[in-house]
Amino acid sequence: MTGFDAWWREVGNVALIGTARRPVPPLPDLGPAQVQARAEGARREEALLDSVAIGAAALRAGRRLNHADPPAAAPDDRRPVAPRRAVQLLELVIAQPPAGAQQRSGLLTHWLRAADDAGCRVPHALLPGLLDLATGTRELRRPTAAVLDERGRWLAGLREEWSWVAGAVAGAQAGTASRVEGTAPDPGDWARLPSPHRLAVLATVRTHEPAAARELVVSTWATDSARDRRAHLDALRVGLGPDDEPLLEAALEDRAATVREAAAELLDALPRSARSARMADRLRPLVHRTGLLGRGLEVTLPGEPDPAGIRDGLGKPPPRRSARGWWLEQMCAGAPLEVWSELTGADPSATVKRLTDAQAGDALAGIRRAVRARRDPEWATALLERGWDPALVPALPRERRERVVLTRVDATTDRVHELGAVVGAVDPPWSPDFSVALLSRLRASRVGSAMVLATMPHLLTGLHPAALDPLERWIEQAGGDQTLTTNLRNLLQFHSVRRSITEAFR
Repeated sequence: MTGFDAWWREVGNVALIGTARRPVPPLPDLGPAQVQARAEGARREEALLDSVAIGAAALRAGRRLNHADPPAAAPDDRRPVAPRRAVQLLELVIAQPPAGAQQRSGLLTHWLRAADDAGCRVPHALLPGLLDLATGTRELRRPTAAVLDERGRWLAGLREEWSWVAGAVAGAQAGTASRVEGTAPDPGDWARLPSPHRLAVLATVRTHEPAAARELVVSTWATDSARDRRAHLDALRVGLGPDDEPLLEAALEDRAATVREAAAELLDALPRSARSARMADRLRPLVHRTGLLGRGLEVTLPGEPDPAGIRDGLGKPPPRRSARGWWLEQMCAGAPLEVWSELTGADPSATVKRLTDAQAGDALAGIRRAVRARRDPEWATALLERGWDPALVPALPRERRERVVLTRVDATTDRVHELGAVVGAVDPPWSPDFSVALLSRLRASRVGSAMVLATMPHLLTGLHPAALDPLERWIEQAGGDQTLTTNLRNLLQFHSVRRSITEAFR
């Protein structure tokens, strides 16, 4: 810390504690432009105000470099600056976010991605403020790095706190090359990226070239940390398919338990895998039809697993779980769902209704996991008939998913704390019909203010522009509920600015 920095911090401490308890520190050496404070004997309050005025002026003026050599000249930018209207919106979001500071990151991310898609850059005057915001908000770093261009990167190299830009730029460039040029990065280049940027590039490559992404994972597997191996496996969820099975089978024997668990979870989503067949073989002897017509169903608990079973995930149970119940759940999660129709002779709805014995809870927990992993709509519908589970809703086709959620919203008005999870079961962006219908239900509720607050994160990310006109009318008729009016105005401003950003780059 420099002498000026230490002095300025002490001035802040005096202002906080009070001049009666701590004296004002003497001015540091400010160089040839030294400004004198009031003469000796001035009151402490006056001396403090002088110090604040002088310190603020010194901060605005900058400081001398610690070395004599000036930095090399900034190279010319390659991208055009963003359109004038887009620049005005960026300045507004940085300086005075319309929907409140807590929504700034969402609007900034949208602006940065729109600028990158349009091949534009951030204007020079706004670079320092944007870099400071991205320094404190990690999710802004990669989209910021993508639109800095040459002079922005040059500027970032002049301050230590902006050193993250170099790694973020490399990750953004590799991700852009994969997305735009359709080519995966060189494995050596990818391996040299910082871990967060490697993961971001891997996610982009996986979307366009699943096999190439898998090869990247394999290329560094032997030297990656357990944390990275686990994260890289998670990235394979996108486009997961039979070609990924050899890697996942090998990962079942990984030295790290977290990696083995991730591999088993991914294999749960592959009902035609060898592990799935092994789980089905373990499950079949445990399921029996009962009753004169064979319409009853009994599930028994498994015995101790052999080494092959332990390798497949039948290991130590989580805390406070029965070991045998946990093994049954693991089997049901990994086995093909078709095995239940084979064993019961019934469709999913009837099978779920017949699972009523003591072990039904563990079996159903495993079946739910299998349905979530495989997005099976028929089984999801059957399980939702038995009881609400927001994690199953994404398995339904979108139109049915939205109908189910609206029905649940109607039944949840007296349990506002559950509403966020209910609405969050529909992934954004929402359809126009769902957006308008949900807004109508929130408005009609006797506790509309609480419901808006509970669903606000999802309203910000999912609401379709078709709902903005009804939203304006609600604001006009909101009455004296100031909290509700404020939240609705913030929501309207957020989506209005978001739409304006999109239009500014067209």
